[in-house]
Amino acid sequence: MSSGPADQLFIDSHVHILPEQRMRGLVRWILKAWPRHPVPETVTAQDIINDLKHEGVTHFFNLAYPLKSEETGPLNDFNIGFCRETPGAIPFASLHPDTADKAEVGERALEAGFVGFKFHPFVQGFDPWERRMDPLYEFLQEAGRPVLLHTGFEAFYKKPMPVSELEKMLNRFPRLPVVFVHMAFPELEWAFKMLDERPDLYLDATNVLACLRPRYRPMLAAVPGGDKLPEVLFDGLERHRGRVIYGSDHPAGMGGLREIYHDLEILPVDAETVRAMRGGAARAFIERFGPGFVFSEIV
Repeated sequence: MSSGPADQLFIDSHVHILPEQRMRGLVRWILKAWPRHPVPETVTAQDIINDLKHEGVTHFFNLAYPLKSEETGPLNDFNIGFCRETPGAIPFASLHPDTADKAEVGERALEAGFVGFKFHPFVQGFDPWERRMDPLYEFLQEAGRPVLLHTGFEAFYKKPMPVSELEKMLNRFPRLPVVFVHMAFPELEWAFKMLDERPDLYLDATNVLACLRPRYRPMLAAVPGGDKLPEVLFDGLERHRGRVIYGSDHPAGMGGLREIYHDLEILPVDAETVRAMRGGAARAFIERFGPGFVFSEIV
C-alpha cells in the first residue's frame, strides 16, 4: 500500500454518515437526550466531511446500521456508494437481525468492498449473542473479517448487556475478529483481560475518554469501582497499544469534534500509545482485515 508517513495519518474509527432522513433522525435522538449537543438536526454529509477535514482527519470508518429488515440492502448500497466517492472513507456493512440469508448478505458485502460489519444491538433491538446471528458470524469467521459491536453504556440505554454473555459468544466463535466498541464501559478491566486472552479481539475507546472530563466525573464516581477506572484505562491502553482504536461517533458523539479529539491529546499515557490510537492501530487493523485499501487517499 502506498501512503505518507504513518504519523501523518489521523483515522477516526467511528463516524456515522447516513442518508438524509436517517441522519436527521439520529441527531434528533441525540438532541432529545442532550439538548446542548453542538450538532444541528440539519447537518449534512458534506458538513461532517468538512468537520473532519478541519480537524485534520485523513480517514474514517463509516458505520451505518439498519433499523428494519427492509433497510438492509438500500443502506449498504448507500454506504458503499458514498465510500467509493469519498476519499478516505472506509465502509462497514450491517444488516438487521430479521434479515434472511445472513451469510449471503455477508458474502455480497465483502465482494462489494466492505471491510466487515457493524452492529448497535441496543438501537437495533437484539442481543449480539442470539443464535439467529450465527450464520453471519460463521461466515465472517471463515472469511477472517471483523464484527464491530456496540458494547457498554447500559445505563444510558436502560438495557443490560452482560459481559458473561459476550464472553460466551467469543467462546463460540474463537477465530472471529471482534471489536468491542466503547470497550464494554464500565467493564474496562474485563475488556482488557479479554485482550490478554484473545488475539483477534480489539477495543474501540470512542466515548470512553469523554468520561474523564471534569463534568462527567460524578457519573464515573457513581459506577461501581469507578474511582479505579482511570488507572485501569491508562494501564490497559499502554499494555495493549495497537489493539485499541479511537473515534468520535460524529455527529452523535459526546460533544464537538475538537473536544472529542482533545480528550485523546491530553490522555496521560505515553506518546506511542496516543499515536497508535490516533491512527496507527486503525491502519494496522484495516491492513489486516481490509486488504486493498490505499492509505494515500485522504479526506
